[in-house]
Amino acid sequence: MQLSWDLHVHPGPSSVPRWGTGIEIQEAARRAGLKGFVWKSHEEHTARACRGLPSGPPWAIGSASLNAFADANSVAEAIADGARWVWGPTYRDGQVAWDLPLPARWSSFAGMLQAVARPLVLATGHLSAAGRRVFAEIAAASKSLRCSITHSLYLPPAEVAELRDLGCVFEVDLYTASHQIAGRPEVSLAGGIRTLRDLGATVYLTTDAGQRDTGDPYVFSKKRLDDIAGAIGADVLNEIAVANPDAVAQRVLGPFLS
Repeated sequence: MQLSWDLHVHPGPSSVPRWGTGIEIQEAARRAGLKGFVWKSHEEHTARACRGLPSGPPWAIGSASLNAFADANSVAEAIADGARWVWGPTYRDGQVAWDLPLPARWSSFAGMLQAVARPLVLATGHLSAAGRRVFAEIAAASKSLRCSITHSLYLPPAEVAELRDLGCVFEVDLYTASHQIAGRPEVSLAGGIRTLRDLGATVYLTTDAGQRDTGDPYVFSKKRLDDIAGAIGADVLNEIAVANPDAVAQRVLGPFLS
């Protein structure tokens, strides 16, 4: 079993050690048979870097970040350059942080995003519950935007139900479900997936990998998927690793890939 798409992975260069560059991640995705990946960075928008890679498949899909370096003009330029994901903030004072507020420039970001006509995913990153709700409401009111809840295993059931009703999809990443993250509770990958699905959530898997100590993201993902196959069943695994990532990707990438 392998992912159809990896809609959250971290190539280098970066301020933290990474396993591989964009071209090395693309080659790893090719070896593993993925259709493509979304290049996530804490420090920069990645659409231009993706455009510098060979044309896919596997497709390298750029993204924009709402971390402190960004303003509305730079995010708009990234979208024009091909970014199809916009990530909520993940950094504070140059370090990964959690339960973050909306960016100080949020009003200008919101106006720009609401005016975008092409399909985009608004991914919540490390926003707090209040910020996740704002992302979800903006996407629910738009024909172009889809809200994806990042690190959704950390959410309480009541919030999952609220965001589900607003049309969100729920990303479960294999990295944070396999490592103890400072300041975050321990989670069960198989148990958390069952809970989300029991709540009616549309779940899709990503790696959130690229860390040097994790190695090749798609050797890592295959091992983790094999580990949980018996616990959740082949049909569920195919749904969340293959069918649902493909559906999320095709919704926003169909015009890009045609």
